[in-house]
Amino acid sequence: MPGAGKTTLLLRLRTALPHHLLVFPEAQPPEDSSSDAETARILLVKARDRLDTARHLARTRPDLIVASDRCHIGVLAYRYALAATDRAPSGDFEHALALCHDLKLLRPQPDLTLLVLMTDPGTSISRRAAYADDQRYGLWFDHGFLTAYRDFLDNLPVWLPTTTFTALDVTGTSGWPTLLDALPSHLVCRLLPREALIDSSSEAV
Repeated sequence: MPGAGKTTLLLRLRTALPHHLLVFPEAQPPEDSSSDAETARILLVKARDRLDTARHLARTRPDLIVASDRCHIGVLAYRYALAATDRAPSGDFEHALALCHDLKLLRPQPDLTLLVLMTDPGTSISRRAAYADDQRYGLWFDHGFLTAYRDFLDNLPVWLPTTTFTALDVTGTSGWPTLLDALPSHLVCRLLPREALIDSSSEAV
């Protein structure tokens, strides 16, 4: 969820382990897409490609950890929230969900770790206050939209019944311990003390 600190935490982790971690940045929608269906297809195909790349690297670079900032869940949550706030037809969400099934993104992935970091809408907005005046991100500061987005994440087992994930509400805390739990112990030993890796700033992206 926006403001939960995913991007910030992954950046710090990549800085701490530059030779052991590859982070795929957030996939961006195409600027010239002709429809939402096309945009969703492009983003979800990227998500599928990232899974395939991660598995390939697991075989060829067993010393490398591959992480992705956001995935197909974000694509679905966005369209769910648009439909829930009457900004888009529900068919857009249903189409994206069907694409996830077609691309086998919703099947169990026992070799992967899926972390879902969440916060409440108010905290999400306050943590990203530095971007509040940028009109490009106006939707992401709408309380109703963020409430619907969070509602989707709270009900993930309903929409993705075969997906295994770890959900953590980081409204009053940090997702850093959860990320550390997902790392091999020999890499955790290379990190600085947690206090040095967790920024005391209230901003998170």
